[in-house]
Amino acid sequence: MQTLRIRLAAAAAALLAVGLPAPAQTPKPDEAKARAEVLALRSDGFITVPPWVQLLGGDSIGIGWITAAAGDGQVLWTQQSEAEDSQKTEWKQAWSSRHGLKQANATIQKAVIKGYDPHKPLRFKAVSRPIESFKPYAVQYGQPVVSGEIKIGPTRRAHGSAAFIVFNDVHNNIHFYPLLTPLAGADIDFAVFNGDVLQDPQSENEVIERLLLPMAWFAARSMPCFFLRGNHETRGAYARRLPDYLLLPDDRFYAAMTFGAARVWFLDTGEDKPDSSQEYSGLNDFDPYMEEQRDWLAREIESEPFAAAAWKIVVAHIPPDWRTPIPEKKWYGPARVETLFGPLFDKGGIAAAICGHNHHAEVIPPCPDKARGFQYNVFIGGAYPLAEATVIRVDVSPETLKITRFQSDGSVGAELTADRQPAGR
Repeated sequence: MQTLRIRLAAAAAALLAVGLPAPAQTPKPDEAKARAEVLALRSDGFITVPPWVQLLGGDSIGIGWITAAAGDGQVLWTQQSEAEDSQKTEWKQAWSSRHGLKQANATIQKAVIKGYDPHKPLRFKAVSRPIESFKPYAVQYGQPVVSGEIKIGPTRRAHGSAAFIVFNDVHNNIHFYPLLTPLAGADIDFAVFNGDVLQDPQSENEVIERLLLPMAWFAARSMPCFFLRGNHETRGAYARRLPDYLLLPDDRFYAAMTFGAARVWFLDTGEDKPDSSQEYSGLNDFDPYMEEQRDWLAREIESEPFAAAAWKIVVAHIPPDWRTPIPEKKWYGPARVETLFGPLFDKGGIAAAICGHNHHAEVIPPCPDKARGFQYNVFIGGAYPLAEATVIRVDVSPETLKITRFQSDGSVGAELTADRQPAGR
């Protein structure tokens, strides 16, 4: 049994009612300074892109970094506090391997940390050695280079609480992160990039500046990230290269993870047009991919971690929307999301969906006709320009779910609180 309370900012609610975006209410921030803050993380040294951290599960994280030339890579990590004698710090090693071979002789470096206590903070640093000669039985290394130390808070909090923030439709505007993140408040466990943060990537430099450096910016502030594709990350010459740079749970762009009292579905909603559309030049194959994801989701609903969670939350780029019937005035991608995933959302009893794609911040309430399904609120974040951009914060505990959408002027555009009634009441 749940009770729900939802609040929309009065001015924004009035505008949403007539389908218009809320106006900017604050002077334009120093966007150039915020952009420079992210780009400044790039180095001229051997480690050119510092470590970024990606969530692989509640007790598993992936770490990536980039070197200027071919090398190897490992991570040294510890859960000893800095207050302890640094000379006695026990640094453990982590790396990435595939088919019996450790990753080496490349510029993209990765490591996976497992086996740590997720209730304690984690400290780590990346180490890479230039490979000067790589022969079958003799590899010659240069001097090892060590990154700065990164600190990550517990990936599992006590008492079933968790907090994360969600960005969507940034479209290369990396200055959004330094400007919007402080608005969401403190004690944030991780950040989610909910699609279209990259605009049709065409080169490695675009991937570095518009995705990897922002994730490194969050890592420097003790926040891991989860990256979800939107429809624009599936376009461009480097769309198929993204997995080379990223650490993905089970090598997939979608996942289900438990954070405190919440089970979170991170879903890849694919493209917004049919695979046969001329824009894709015959290179898209999303229909079977989405069906595969639907079948995985059906199995997830029957899993023990899903059943044990107090709250079920969806994070996905393209939102479901009961207000427009299929197929009237609805693009193929959104219709496919509703057809394949919609019934599972209702069957699983999700509490809310956090989405983007529409470039228009709003909250879609549950459908009044319960027979049609859609019995959950859909929070949709805003997009560029900065005046329309948002950051969404999600807080959970065993008793309460709270979702807050912050506008770029610091105001609360929408807020939902759901309370679980104690058993027997």
